[in-house]
Amino acid sequence: MRIRVLILALAISPAAAAQDEWPAARRGDFGARWWVSTGETKLSHNAQGLDPTVGNPTSVLVYENLDANVLELFARQNFRNNVFLKGTLGVGQINRGSFDDEDFNAGQVKFSDTTSSVTEGRIGYGTIDVGYQWVLRGGAVTLGVFGGFSQWTEDYDAYGATDHLGAIGGDISRDVNVISNKVRWRALRAGFAGRFTFGRARLSLDLAAVPYAEFRNEDSHHLRAQPAGSSPSALGPVPNIIDEGEGWGVQLDAELRYEILRRTELGIGFRYWYMEAREGTSDFHHFSNGEFPVVDFYSWRTGVTISLRRTW
Repeated sequence: MRIRVLILALAISPAAAAQDEWPAARRGDFGARWWVSTGETKLSHNAQGLDPTVGNPTSVLVYENLDANVLELFARQNFRNNVFLKGTLGVGQINRGSFDDEDFNAGQVKFSDTTSSVTEGRIGYGTIDVGYQWVLRGGAVTLGVFGGFSQWTEDYDAYGATDHLGAIGGDISRDVNVISNKVRWRALRAGFAGRFTFGRARLSLDLAAVPYAEFRNEDSHHLRAQPAGSSPSALGPVPNIIDEGEGWGVQLDAELRYEILRRTELGIGFRYWYMEAREGTSDFHHFSNGEFPVVDFYSWRTGVTISLRRTW
């Protein structure tokens, strides 16, 4: 009789422990992620208010094919009242890219066109969100909404120049730093978060709309950094052009993970970020009348991610 009671107790105890333990979808996690991506930033402005003989847009600057590697740390904590807190912090290096600078006269007649090499750059970002989730099907599915804040910064250094139209008097050597650029986006986020479990595999999806963002872009033309008015091309000390304004965007993260060890998951994913200006001004702030409207300004970055995380 005692043996039967002991066997029954041993059978019941694991079941009771499993009921008390939170399902995987209700615990937290932390880990590291590697993001391999490419990106682009484009800026143009209209200087016809200062000189009606120029075009609209007057100058178009494009930083493109900006390949980068980023190491990111992330964490998420789920609370028993179904509130969750999550965040990311990433820093990395931009390995290569190109810079195109085009200038136009009225009627969009191009009078200057140069191409430079982006040989180095840096990228950094962070996000923090708080949200509420619904746990369904015993934790196999969680659906949530969240709101939060993000900051995304990139800066580049471009060297040399190929003078396609002869407007600057010929090519510039590749060892000359001709321009540096730093762009920063600060954004409010609101979105949807979903997690779906299939045995030892999990699919996660975060889609965030950015209804409001602020940008600041610092443009440093090093070869034109003479005091304003000292020559026709002089722009004053760097950063000699500062662009500021408001915009919107979208941020998408999708990841498929597999539990390779107990509570340890390996994941591969896809990420796409896009920010665009609604309005803004380009300020040639060393000139008394050097403030022009921004015509077009956007940044995007996309690529694949690999992650390793630990859940509890």
